[in-house]
Amino acid sequence: MNLMRSMRLWFAVWSAFAAIGATLAVVPALAQTSNSSSTGVAYSIQLQDPIDPATQKWVSSALDDAASQHAKLVIIRLDTPGGLSDSMRTIIQDMAAAPMPVVVYVSPNGARAGSAGAYITEAADVAAMAPVTNIGSATPIAIGPGGESQDLSRKIKNDAAAGMRALASAHGRNAHLASLLVTQAKNLTAQEALKDNLIDVIAPDQATLLQKLNGFHVQGPKQQVLDTSGLVVQNHDMPFIYQVLEVLVNPNVAYLLLLVGILGLIVEAFSPGLIAPGTIGVISLLLGLYGSFQLPVSLAGVLLLLAGIAMIIGEAHLPTHGILGASGIAAFIASGLLLYDTNTSAFEISPVVVVIVGLLLGGALAVAVQKAVKARREPKRTGWEEMVGAIGEVRVVDADGDDRRALERGSRVRVESVEGLTLHVSPAAVAHVAEPSRAGP
Repeated sequence: MNLMRSMRLWFAVWSAFAAIGATLAVVPALAQTSNSSSTGVAYSIQLQDPIDPATQKWVSSALDDAASQHAKLVIIRLDTPGGLSDSMRTIIQDMAAAPMPVVVYVSPNGARAGSAGAYITEAADVAAMAPVTNIGSATPIAIGPGGESQDLSRKIKNDAAAGMRALASAHGRNAHLASLLVTQAKNLTAQEALKDNLIDVIAPDQATLLQKLNGFHVQGPKQQVLDTSGLVVQNHDMPFIYQVLEVLVNPNVAYLLLLVGILGLIVEAFSPGLIAPGTIGVISLLLGLYGSFQLPVSLAGVLLLLAGIAMIIGEAHLPTHGILGASGIAAFIASGLLLYDTNTSAFEISPVVVVIVGLLLGGALAVAVQKAVKARREPKRTGWEEMVGAIGEVRVVDADGDDRRALERGSRVRVESVEGLTLHVSPAAVAHVAEPSRAGP
């Protein structure tokens, strides 16, 4: 009986300790959850690069993540010279579709919202800037050797200006001034933009920004009064996978990878078995194609690239004395300049890079193809094939009848063919040179 009572006592004591421990573990978690739900989260991301498919995917992913965390507010810390119009439009659409208000905050001091960045700022539910920043220069730029006709340029500019007016007007801002950012490439400081109602707030940092937004009346589709008191700012940097994507979609990198891939595959095709050129070529070509598929590609650039390859291969087979090879390298350079139709100076391919890469890789490709073709035309120097046509001397005769008389020991023979370990030979004609006669004394 005493043993049973002792066991029950110990069981009761341990149960009590377990209950106390569980209570101590649950209460802080409940308090933290309650505190988090009462304060809320301001989901903040950094967008400080040209607007391209990589940054567009990053913003879209971040907005989805913020929605899944039930963030009260999203802050996009913007610093960009501009970028691709297609990526910009997708970002604007994602911002409009986000369930929470989106604040575009041009920061830190010294940052700018240029070109596409100005559109994104005006599309925000709240447009904010740090004190020493600027916004503007949103005029579309024609990229290409001949530019564009005046009529087409005017149409593009008018369309862009109308889009900017619509964004500003929808959020209660100065639509006329917003239009001037496009038609006159106007650029404004943060103070000028706030004074002329192009933006809503100036703040030196995010903490001050949230203080100034407390009680702010959001205009537009997400019209509401903001309550930012106690919001906790969560800063998020671009993940590594999007940083890699940003490198791949750079026009200079994509063009370089394409040429390296083409060079590797052609060398492997003309010299089978090297493995390394083919492996490097496949990987480079796939990466280059992936980056290129994210960019606007022109048909003229693709055709010039294919023409360059054909000319360099043709140079190795035809006696053009370098004309086709030089033309192929020139086609490579022209294709690089025309391949990506980005229509923005903030995201264009560098002519210096194109010329250097075109000369180096195009020249290397021409030399490699010529050497490979020359090597394939030469007679084989390894294996049994090299024995055909060789001249030898008979050392042992194992034949009957006429064959024995034709193949005397020491006679010269020519190898006609090889069958397994048997050599089929025929007498070799040997030219005899008469020795000069020696005159007697």
